[in-house]
Amino acid sequence: MAVKLSMLIPQNPWWKKEYWEKDDHDLRKVDYYLERKDIDIQEGKLTVMRGIRRSGKTVDLKRIIGKLIESGVENKKILYLSCDRFTRGEVRNIVSDFIIKRGGGYLLLDEVMYMEGWNLLLKELMERGNFTVIATGSNPVQIKDLVERLPGRGVEGNEYYFNPLSFREFVLALVRLKDKICDKNLAKAVEAIKSIDAQFSPIAPQIEDLFPYYEEIERVFYIYLFTGGFPDAISDYLKTQKISEETYEMLMRVILGTTAKDKKSEEISRVIMEKALSLGPGRTDFISIGRDVDLHHNTVRDYLGLLENSRVIYILYPWDIGKKRHSIRKQKKIVFQSALIPAALNIYLRGGGWEEAQDFVEKNIEWLVEDVIASHIIWTEERPVMREKHSFAGFFYNARECDFVMLKDNSFYGFESKYGKLERAKYPFKTLYLTKDLMDEDAQPTSLFLFGLEKGLGCI
Repeated sequence: MAVKLSMLIPQNPWWKKEYWEKDDHDLRKVDYYLERKDIDIQEGKLTVMRGIRRSGKTVDLKRIIGKLIESGVENKKILYLSCDRFTRGEVRNIVSDFIIKRGGGYLLLDEVMYMEGWNLLLKELMERGNFTVIATGSNPVQIKDLVERLPGRGVEGNEYYFNPLSFREFVLALVRLKDKICDKNLAKAVEAIKSIDAQFSPIAPQIEDLFPYYEEIERVFYIYLFTGGFPDAISDYLKTQKISEETYEMLMRVILGTTAKDKKSEEISRVIMEKALSLGPGRTDFISIGRDVDLHHNTVRDYLGLLENSRVIYILYPWDIGKKRHSIRKQKKIVFQSALIPAALNIYLRGGGWEEAQDFVEKNIEWLVEDVIASHIIWTEERPVMREKHSFAGFFYNARECDFVMLKDNSFYGFESKYGKLERAKYPFKTLYLTKDLMDEDAQPTSLFLFGLEKGLGCI
């Protein structure tokens, strides 16, 4: 089967010149590169990165290509394919001509699930060996099936969740880009904190070295809430001090498009997300949501499950502390993985732009901060298959509710978001209160706490 070089060569500009970045289709559109942590690409094995679209997966693939070339890998032994442009047969032939016949190399398959029969192709390729495969995907059901259908093919331990930037990553990115920040107050804050560092576990935070920089870190955290850690939103703010309507629209198209690709109704998705938005930090259950929006509770469960697998939300279940397991029949909480998502959803449902987004964040900042805390703690622990969210994350309620409770080393640790008024409660576990600016033996400013949290082994 013949392949048009006019389709192949533009996707692989490093084949013909040393300074290829300016000719790369994806990198040309990127104003700022937001560096993430490196992952361990193991020779001869399959690495999978899955996460919501527009979170930066394609750009990160190009970063990996650059690092491979810097390490001495021959340019022409690196093959990148955007899988929405090729059939399985075409990819098989391309791999044979451009990798296998050259004695091996690296195959990078972007959005692999767009290619019909991709799981069969990857199975075949990994059985042949002789090269390393890196695949990305945003469709939650299909990319998860990839791992389940390829046991023993080298993917174990090489699967990663690709998330928006954490607050810590956001700060480090701004430090590298401080000369490009048009917001003078933000630039001053970044300049002041550029040399500090702190990294710790959420159950043992050590923020003493961060105290003198509280005002600067808090200023940066406030901006982080508006960007949600998404590269497009960060780029918008660095250039214009606001988030563009196009970025909000892009994010909603990504979310609705994900449900459409899984043959779900866009209208039902909209209704369920609108209900989730109206709940804020409140508890609910599938039956109550179904009753409110006139849907069967099984339909609600399916759609919310899809949104969770799409890395849009987390569903938190309450802990039965005595049995050390979740009470799955009790009320749940819906957590948005990024503060940009509910802001975009609000604009999508009610209209508006940057001014409306500012108003939404201001009015809902306590709730949004609570969700950011939950997602960040999950990111420190989460790892595909062997350390999924359900094994360690939840919350607790009886007479009072503890916003987030983590099970680690057979013990429970509570985290209460108190960005507003600090009120303590008695819980059957140690609890840390995360405030706006109050400091005490059991209380710390949220921004300083989040600054020190590093994503775990399974998250990028």
